[in-house]
Amino acid sequence: MRPSFGILRKRDPDADDLDTVLAIGGGGDDGGDGDEEEQHSSSGRGRRGWIIAATAFVVVAAVAATILLTRPPAEADDEQKKPPAETTEVTRGNLTEQVRVTGKLEFKNVRDLGSPLAGTVTGVPAPGSVVGRGYELFRVDDTPVILMFGVLPVWREFAEGMADGEDIRQLEANLQALGFFDGEPDDEFRWATIEAIKEWQKALGLEETGRIEMGRIVFAPGEVRVQDAAAKVGSPAGGAVLKVSDSTKEAAVDIDPNLAANAPVGAKVDVRLPDGTVAPGTVTAVGAPVERDNDNGGKTLKLPITIVLDDPTVAAAFDTVSVSVTLVHVIAEDVLLVPVTALLAQPGGGSAVERVVNKKTELVTVELGKFADGMVEVVGGDLAEGDVVAVAR
Repeated sequence: MRPSFGILRKRDPDADDLDTVLAIGGGGDDGGDGDEEEQHSSSGRGRRGWIIAATAFVVVAAVAATILLTRPPAEADDEQKKPPAETTEVTRGNLTEQVRVTGKLEFKNVRDLGSPLAGTVTGVPAPGSVVGRGYELFRVDDTPVILMFGVLPVWREFAEGMADGEDIRQLEANLQALGFFDGEPDDEFRWATIEAIKEWQKALGLEETGRIEMGRIVFAPGEVRVQDAAAKVGSPAGGAVLKVSDSTKEAAVDIDPNLAANAPVGAKVDVRLPDGTVAPGTVTAVGAPVERDNDNGGKTLKLPITIVLDDPTVAAAFDTVSVSVTLVHVIAEDVLLVPVTALLAQPGGGSAVERVVNKKTELVTVELGKFADGMVEVVGGDLAEGDVVAVAR
């Protein structure tokens, strides 16, 4: 029988190509009757084969051992140290909280407006008209009734010899704004006041008497928008000739009293209109807590706030509509921020994040501050702005 041998690759697919083993097997003619010389020759070749085979085995074993000794060992946690699929940067900025509430956007302070002038209504403006200082509100006996600005209503006629009063100062301030009074407004009805009234009457085509009868002017805090005519042309003049409102739309919103810090006067908010437009607005008033009906048939304490659009023209196409208002409150300023989804719970308590460095991750213990809207303030730990951290998918 003739022994044979061969060098075979290891079955381990991860092994190096040079990492081999020696396989020795038998093969030959078991049943032949060869002569003695041939048997001796065969026996000699067999011994030489074993010697060669043994030598080859030693060489191959030495090479394999060298490769195993010089190849660096694989790290067991290589897969864990690969960079995560989702990452984000650590940022620095303000930690803010957002609260979304609903309200109604409409022209506010709807009221009746008229005149005690004796006579017949001969003209009214079209609905939607906006009337400013010095302009005509409506006509009585074909003469104009004029709007002027002021918080005091007209309660007496303006004429020589009248007692001093704040309403005189209010009248002179309007005549000055319209370009008819040159002096400093005060509460005395003087010759300068009479002359200014005459100039004003002349400009309107009225009789230049230097006195203003009750009902010729109407004081209002600002310009007014005509919502509708309360009296038809041909009706007697009286206290309800027009139904007017303030000229700007306001959003009335009720919030929970514990959200008062989110909506102080002057706070900036976002107002979403029915067409999807998001317009900036400003909180102009905060009322006292009031009771409102709730869905359970009971009462709930609410805080009413008033919001005015910074650019009223964006809502020109709407009259009375529901809107969504987003209030933004700054909880902490200029702080280090990471998403809540970056946090990992630590055994025994505490939190950490996985920081990505050179395409591998390392665990960084962090101390946390305030939370808001999916972000958290980092107040301690070896973390800096611009660091890349892993986040949950």
